[in-house]
Amino acid sequence: MPAPNRHSLYIVLFCLNFILAGCSRPDPELALRQSLSELISAIEQKQQRSVSEKLSRNFRGNGRLDQRTMTALVFRYYLRYKYIKIFSAIETVEISGNKARMVFYVALTSSRNILPEHMRTYRISSRWVLVDGQWKMAKANWVEVQARSVLPLFNGQFGG
Repeated sequence: MPAPNRHSLYIVLFCLNFILAGCSRPDPELALRQSLSELISAIEQKQQRSVSEKLSRNFRGNGRLDQRTMTALVFRYYLRYKYIKIFSAIETVEISGNKARMVFYVALTSSRNILPEHMRTYRISSRWVLVDGQWKMAKANWVEVQARSVLPLFNGQFGG
């Protein structure tokens, strides 16, 4: 039986490396950003159960809201506004093991006309925990900020 040529061996090793790369664990920061995106999407699509599932059982919002009351607050917003759109801009992400800290801004509108005077903008400092392979928001503190001060962070998300 002839010995395999060198090129065939390189091709097999390349394919094996490609397959193993696909099986590697996901980047924690990318997974955390995806969890924030999924939370925002659940709010926009008025999926109350999904919003609740993105919050940890021990969630605390602005020091007084727990998972249940935060979900109820979001539900009241659903009842008040027919249309919800949230734009986000992440400022910082710090991950240490199964815990993370993320600071981000959101621009929240309840109108299809996206004009700065129709938005409320918030700076949110959040803590996240990794639970069963999923990032869940464990704590969030938010303060309203002037839209003009943070609009450049949104990288043209409001454009045409």
